[in-house]
Amino acid sequence: MAQTLVTGILADYSPQLGSHFEKYHNHACRVYKLSCSLLTPSDEQKYCLAVASAFHDLGIWSHHTFDYLGPSEELAQIYLAKQGKEELIPTVRACINLHHKLTPVKNNPLAEAFRKADLIDLSFGLFRFGLSAQLLQTLNQAFPKSGFHRFIAFKILENSLKKPWNPLPIVKW
Repeated sequence: MAQTLVTGILADYSPQLGSHFEKYHNHACRVYKLSCSLLTPSDEQKYCLAVASAFHDLGIWSHHTFDYLGPSEELAQIYLAKQGKEELIPTVRACINLHHKLTPVKNNPLAEAFRKADLIDLSFGLFRFGLSAQLLQTLNQAFPKSGFHRFIAFKILENSLKKPWNPLPIVKW
């Protein structure tokens, strides 16, 4: 159900994603599945993880920026408000805002699982946090990378050249 939610949300943004739809969709689905594998989420937490997964990097495309955490949070907040789920906004915003934090997220197991899940995917499984290589292989077969990592590497390089004083504005301590 929640994976279908990721797909449904992103379908609404297919014009902005354009030819990048599959690579971002698959990344979002991998992050969702990895997040759920790192803890045993309730149905409400699964919903929050699905929404966070769909929106967490979307600001790259919707706002044409590599400083995308704020725009991604805003899109998620608008979505949740339209769904009548305003009470979930702080939880989803925390997952999005902290997903590139370099140190563990304290006192928020959901945001910490989400942070770890994104790091697992971005690191090609170099960091696994106890998850099996088989699980990662299965997810990569179900949701192929489709050039997502190459795209992100290019965005990092591009932003480094444009803003060498702040090449990774999305990283937090």
